[in-house]
Amino acid sequence: MFCKVLKKEAQDITKWQHCWAEFFLPGYGWVPVDPADVRKMMLKENLKPGDAKTLAYRRYFWGAWDAYRVQLAIGRDLTLNPPQTAAPLNTFSYPYAEIDGNPLDFYQPKLFSYKTTYHQIH
Repeated sequence: MFCKVLKKEAQDITKWQHCWAEFFLPGYGWVPVDPADVRKMMLKENLKPGDAKTLAYRRYFWGAWDAYRVQLAIGRDLTLNPPQTAAPLNTFSYPYAEIDGNPLDFYQPKLFSYKTTYHQIH
């Protein structure tokens, strides 16, 4: 009900980057949360805050993530393997590349372009 099922064999997912959070609840442990996905579904389905479906999304995304997530990194100040020449990365939500030891600026689409494609495996 809450997961987007991809119906295509292959699909461009380049702009699908998304970060989510966890918080530590003493006596319970780490709890996953994703309020952005609630808002995304509200906008997509034209829901209001008090709608039953909105409340269902809130219950689901407070303590769970959908099954279609791929974890690329945890934390901050990330050092790649092999180590990059630039400073540790604050996040790994975009690809990182170097040419002759010089990092490319992944925020400059004219200088750095990439494509991420999903392929369904049977």
